[in-house]
Amino acid sequence: MTGRPGFGAAAEVAGWWAVLVVVWMVTTSAVAIDELIAACVIALPIAFAARVGRIAVRGNWRLPAAAARLLAALPGAIVREGAGALLLAARGRPVGRFEQLDIGPRTSADRRAGRAALITGVLSATPGSLVIDADHEGLLLHALATPATRLRRMFGS
Repeated sequence: MTGRPGFGAAAEVAGWWAVLVVVWMVTTSAVAIDELIAACVIALPIAFAARVGRIAVRGNWRLPAAAARLLAALPGAIVREGAGALLLAARGRPVGRFEQLDIGPRTSADRRAGRAALITGVLSATPGSLVIDADHEGLLLHALATPATRLRRMFGS
């Protein structure tokens, strides 16, 4: 840290902003200058909100050690669930089910919160699943009736 007041806050907001712009550009259907401008403008207030959110929870959650393994399984899950969702839609029967997922061993509250946040984000990023609720018992997931991916199997789904 340089010792200058506000430098840490500015660095954190800049970090969130950069991540948000990258996510926007990666997920856009057409990479163009107007998309980049929109990403830069819209990401700024969200970056401030992310910092405020982290402060509100006192920065009290940590990502689990298995974060890299979860993120590595994400691209394959997106492709498989996307194809499965298209097949269900083509058959005219897009049905789903609710599943209760255990988020792992009972550890400290900050570790469980970090694990729940990561799992919620990763599972909800796939086309075939959405986390509906999170509590002390685990996560409530709505999943399309497609074969479970490696990502969902990590949680006994």
